[in-house]
Amino acid sequence: MLHNTRKSTWRRMALLVVAAVLVMSVLAACGSKKEEGNGTAFSGTSEGATVATYKGDGKVTEAEFNKYLAVFNFLQPGYESVTALPQFQEQLLQQYIAYKILAAQASEETVKQAATDTDKQFADFEAALEQQAELKTQLEAKKITNSDVKTYMKLMLVVVDHMKSKVTDEELKKEFETNIAKYSTVTLRHILVATSETDPETKETKELRTKAEALKIAKEVKAKLDEGGDWAALAKVYSDDPGSKESGGQYANAKPGDWVENFKNAAMTQKIGVIGDPVETEYGYHVILVEKRDELTYDKLDDTTKEAVESAVAYSHMSTFMSEDMKNQEVKITLPEQSPAPGAEQSPAASDDAKATDDAAASQEPAASASPSASVEPSASPAAK
Repeated sequence: MLHNTRKSTWRRMALLVVAAVLVMSVLAACGSKKEEGNGTAFSGTSEGATVATYKGDGKVTEAEFNKYLAVFNFLQPGYESVTALPQFQEQLLQQYIAYKILAAQASEETVKQAATDTDKQFADFEAALEQQAELKTQLEAKKITNSDVKTYMKLMLVVVDHMKSKVTDEELKKEFETNIAKYSTVTLRHILVATSETDPETKETKELRTKAEALKIAKEVKAKLDEGGDWAALAKVYSDDPGSKESGGQYANAKPGDWVENFKNAAMTQKIGVIGDPVETEYGYHVILVEKRDELTYDKLDDTTKEAVESAVAYSHMSTFMSEDMKNQEVKITLPEQSPAPGAEQSPAASDDAKATDDAAASQEPAASASPSASVEPSASPAAK
């Protein structure tokens, strides 16, 4: 079913790290001292054992990296079991080095903009601290301060704004035209005749009917609708989509880019007001009626959509930099060896967390607000990916 995954802005900051943690390199330039003057360096962490070095006399101390991990885990506690894994810590350390380098490259104008963005998000964080006593307890347990959280936020936002500063108008237009379904809004109704269903608790999948049987039923449903049948009544009887069957099969003002390919294509191409032939997806067959579809053009995009397009291009730049240039940074990592927690390597939970992290990485895009788009809960929904 469709749902909104928006979190508090200050919590979403941590996911910028997850978003890029699997692509491991950055621009081939640095300036390791500049970060100390732009508010992106954790205070009191410059001394002690070194766990990484990189080009241009850059280094990361153990105290500094531990502070970074502590803030990350505070903001995103769901990833704590993953960040405890040695191999993932090394990836996070590489990522932290990337952010340090990129932050050092940022212009004064970019740093000023990031400072303004940080102040806004930090105000939200402080308000949350006042309202939620458990947050203060968690902060103290991690041995981090409000100032550490603000430094982390600013580091993320300096990098985000730096990457956005590289985006050109030509790139924005190309991104929009190539991925218009990501930015469009559609209202439609559908009835899903599923071929299988998955138990939400056991995750076991069982067959409901064959493809041929599902197609036959879908055609019967379409015939009933063509004859004037009521969507609400028919959806309750026939639809296997729990996210829409009680609302007449409707998804209102939804983003087609969140949906599986064939369903998305139908939403974007099917004639408005006409019930289409059954559309097959991995879930079964869908009878679809597109009720409304916005007619977007690049020159008439609203500010929110423009920001989403800009974020996508900025993320593409970041991915390119990370995949192509890290080898030029002469990174050497000397993290102390850790004894994994008992059963950590074999733990199903650890594997699930790692997969969740990969899924988060695939879905995140840097943005000034770090705001992910609405996504879809795994189910029999056409939108489930």
